[in-house]
Amino acid sequence: MLVNAIMKASDGRLSPFQPLADDDGLDVLFFDKLTGRSVAIQLKCRTVTLFKPGTKERGTGTHFEVRRATFNETRQTYLVAALMNDDLTQFLTTWFVPLAILPQLGRTTEKKFVIRPNTNIDSKDKFVPYRCSMPELVARIIGICEGTG
Repeated sequence: MLVNAIMKASDGRLSPFQPLADDDGLDVLFFDKLTGRSVAIQLKCRTVTLFKPGTKERGTGTHFEVRRATFNETRQTYLVAALMNDDLTQFLTTWFVPLAILPQLGRTTEKKFVIRPNTNIDSKDKFVPYRCSMPELVARIIGICEGTG
């Protein structure tokens, strides 16, 4: 669904391609038809936020994990982390994060990187610069393809 939303929001300019063999953690390549360049992306989607501490009430924090085995800081790859609504019909919040900076942004465990961005629009967390709407996400992907992002 996220791939289709990006393709639609780009008016067909970005075409998705899925790796067929060992994907090395990459879920999709978006090919920009105007520049002839592509962007490698790992996708992570969630449908719920984390529980508030000590309660069964959902808060505004989200939880995403990226396996360290798929991490390569020398590659120009990106994480698109997204929170969907309950009906699975739209994206409430997305984040577009260069994978190379995950060690600085997230918590590192033996096997994975963990990030917990806040969905609250007034949040001042370290993920604010990476939060974006669908049109902004498309613009960022195109900016990378054009060499301006």
